[in-house]
Amino acid sequence: MKIRPFFSLVRACCAHLVLVLAMALPVSNHVMAQAPVPFTLYNNSAYADANVYVGIVGIVNDNYVWINPKTGAVNLMSPSNNTVPGPVINGNMGPGGNGLYANCFARLSEIPNKTVSIPGIKGCRILISFNSQLFLYFFGASGAPSGYAAPNLANPTDPNQGIRYEIIEVANAPNGLWSNTTRVDGYHYPMGLEVWGNGGFYQKVGEILPHNQILSLWQANAPAAFAACYDATNGIIKCPSKTTAFLSGAQSAYYNAYVDAIWARYQNNNLVFNSGDAGTWSGRVSGNVFTFTRASDGKVGVIARKPTNIEVLEGSGALATGEALDKVVQAQLCAAMNRHAIDLNLPAGATQDVGTPSKYYKLSPYNWYSSFWHRTDITYQGKSYGFCYDDVFDQSSTINASSAIRATVTIGGFAGVGQTGPVTVYKDCNYTGTAVNLTTGNYTLGQLNTLGILNDDISSLKVAAGYKVTLYQNDNFTGTSLTVTADDACLVDNGWNDLATSLKVEGNTTTGNIIQAENYNFMSGVDVEATTDAGGGQNVGWIDAGDWMSYEVTIPSTGLYRIDYRVATPNANMVLRLEKDAGATQLGAVTLPNTGGWQNWGNAAHTVTLPAGTYNLGLATTTGGFNLNYFTITAAAGARAQTQAYKPVPEDNAVTLTPNPVSEQLYIRGNEKVKVLGIYSLGGQEVIKVKNPGNTLSVSSLTPGVYIVTIERKDGTISKTKILKQ
Repeated sequence: MKIRPFFSLVRACCAHLVLVLAMALPVSNHVMAQAPVPFTLYNNSAYADANVYVGIVGIVNDNYVWINPKTGAVNLMSPSNNTVPGPVINGNMGPGGNGLYANCFARLSEIPNKTVSIPGIKGCRILISFNSQLFLYFFGASGAPSGYAAPNLANPTDPNQGIRYEIIEVANAPNGLWSNTTRVDGYHYPMGLEVWGNGGFYQKVGEILPHNQILSLWQANAPAAFAACYDATNGIIKCPSKTTAFLSGAQSAYYNAYVDAIWARYQNNNLVFNSGDAGTWSGRVSGNVFTFTRASDGKVGVIARKPTNIEVLEGSGALATGEALDKVVQAQLCAAMNRHAIDLNLPAGATQDVGTPSKYYKLSPYNWYSSFWHRTDITYQGKSYGFCYDDVFDQSSTINASSAIRATVTIGGFAGVGQTGPVTVYKDCNYTGTAVNLTTGNYTLGQLNTLGILNDDISSLKVAAGYKVTLYQNDNFTGTSLTVTADDACLVDNGWNDLATSLKVEGNTTTGNIIQAENYNFMSGVDVEATTDAGGGQNVGWIDAGDWMSYEVTIPSTGLYRIDYRVATPNANMVLRLEKDAGATQLGAVTLPNTGGWQNWGNAAHTVTLPAGTYNLGLATTTGGFNLNYFTITAAAGARAQTQAYKPVPEDNAVTLTPNPVSEQLYIRGNEKVKVLGIYSLGGQEVIKVKNPGNTLSVSSLTPGVYIVTIERKDGTISKTKILKQ
């Protein structure tokens, strides 16, 4: 039986990257030996580091390669790398016919200092996925076939269905580092990107709102033509060309009338436009061919035929064919049509203004999907890749640093990030000017120098709540030291500004610290808003019955602890519940006072027994109807021991359930390790129990709500998690 391929060979997500390099500087087929650039991955997401996966693929010296995120080693792609079993959906065993995929991903928690080194490379993608690695297939480094097969979520048998993922595109080339976030193929999760370079260079791009607010804005504002881009099941937004509506449905002729009018208008008149650095062009249609001539030198660029609806959206086919100058005019026309920047009412021969962003996205039809990502309340400075030629007139999220020093990828975007990492190092005591952001880890003098920090550069520090920095006078992290926690510290004041040659950034113990409610690592059903409580910032609101949040805490020793909550509610008898082990272990509950309003703040507290260790602490409710600003954990008298309820699960024995939230089918990755899988209501009632489950499980019979899943493995370990049935 012939099995339909689940995805095609990868092509550049955005044709822009090759085009930009070609226009800026001729680049040979071989990538020259560029200085590697460290990319630090800062996790500002709702996912724990162990649930974030990173893979890096690209081309070095005309060979397809993958970079080991844990070691930085550059490896040639080979079919022998395909050793990871993937989901088999409707019998699709993948290109290899055996259901195996590339073993090229690492958990963020496994990457030293959460930093990967990107060498001289082109066509590079940093792939970031959540709760599961992506399932790529490697064909080989060169020859035919070569490269890799990437996700194609338009195909229902793709093994990556239900996996949330994002992409950072990179080229480390002779004319500098080129990097960008992208919305060209869709939106799964907010992302941020910052690049630092010599000479004080700094640029920043990415989303500035949390994921749930972005989805809410889309649903509230999307016109009917683009409504189908929203995938409610997976909580993602697809680009129009990946939806049935634009491929073959009601919007399959969305651009046709506009394209027809352009081709008809310029049969007997010239279309004139200024493309910026590439000059002024004048073109006319003959037959179906649109031929343009550049005013400065008479060079010619051609569009061989009218583009189709999908070709306008994707910048493909007739808009991505031919020689370099053909592609210049094709990029310009593609951008102008997506933005509806060609005014058909201008007099014949008048120069079109296609380079003024304030005039974009005003007249129908236009690419509303792209315009959404250029909203300045969603995206930093409105710079985004909404379609593949969004770099025309510098509207894209491309950052080009001619001499890059380092970069930071902020997973989850910049929402709620006052500083990019747990620690910011400044070169003065005013907490201004040139700054370097550090994530958790140990930094020797050599590593600090690579990041652009010398020992006499460290004049002041900003340390985020929940973290501490220990400064040392040697590279062994021993001897005389200075520890700074959750505060600003001017090292000039204590004479340490020219003494520190290494430092350690680590999480501080939770007890005694304020835990902001919006800093959850997982949640279900809640949202955040600005608070009027003292200190400002945000609180968590829209808390309904069944909603929950979880927070990673560090408890130094087993014993009694007082939990104080800062709450606001106009309701009486609202109950907040403290739990762990995904709700399987109930620690205590507290009835909240009626404070008289959603922003009238008061306090509630109870005393509970907490075990020692670092784990996720959950806040849940059966009533909802209140806001939460923060909570604190402080030691109480009379501590007593408490044993752990079950053995922890080793990382290499992980079983993952996707998608979550789930509507119909739950995919079980690692099912061969499972002895018994049980699903329980929050009240503890068993609703599903399966021995030796397969890789899929139907949950369509469950009523919508939150359920606890208990997984008993064949090696005796037990784990619990939550799923949200939609």
